Amino acid sequence: MRWLTWGQKDLLIDPQGNWGNTSDRGQRAASRYIEARLTKFALDVVFNPQTTEWQLSYDGRKKEPINLPMKFPMLLAQGAEGIAVGLSTKILPHNFIELCKASIKVLEGKKVKIYPDFPTGGTIDVSDYQGGKRGGRVKIRATIEKIDSKYIAIREVPYGMTTTTLIESIIKANDKGKIKIKKVVDNTAAEVELLIELARVSVRT
Repeated sequence: MRWLTWGQKDLLIDPQGNWGNTSDRGQRAASRYIEARLTKFALDVVFNPQTTEWQLSYDGRKKEPINLPMKFPMLLAQGAEGIAVGLSTKILPHNFIELCKASIKVLEGKKVKIYPDFPTGGTIDVSDYQGGKRGGRVKIRATIEKIDSKYIAIREVPYGMTTTTLIESIIKANDKGKIKIKKVVDNTAAEVELLIELARVSVRT
């Protein structure tokens, strides 16, 4: 389902229909109800006739790219992860505008420092990032908004988590007595919204 993930990022794929979102991967429509096409950005950056070398397809009726050289650091923009023989890698996504500015500085021969940025929001601690090298790490947390004395809301989730896994972790923490809540309501639609009703805490004097 890689194409679904790429469509949700709205960079290379122009989706039509309910593609869901990266915060709740279980709410998309069935494949027969959604359509996709390449964006103008993809046609210029990925399938550019000046940089893309083509060959005939297996039946000789159409052409297909031999490889896809990029005019943009797509790997840093989209992020990627994988594992091979005893080795694994995880490249975190970065902000599109920051990558454009950093690319210009690289072409000018200047040094750049850039940190991950996540489409799902949240907050990030990059004090041990180590420039993305092996052994580096980041800490990601959801952003919590206080509505009143009874309710708090979560409208941004940590990268790599869905609203479902976040709700499960909240309920598990409540069951272990780490927090006290009454219930969690998932109002997520186009935007994330988890409404948490806090349990009343009696104070003895």
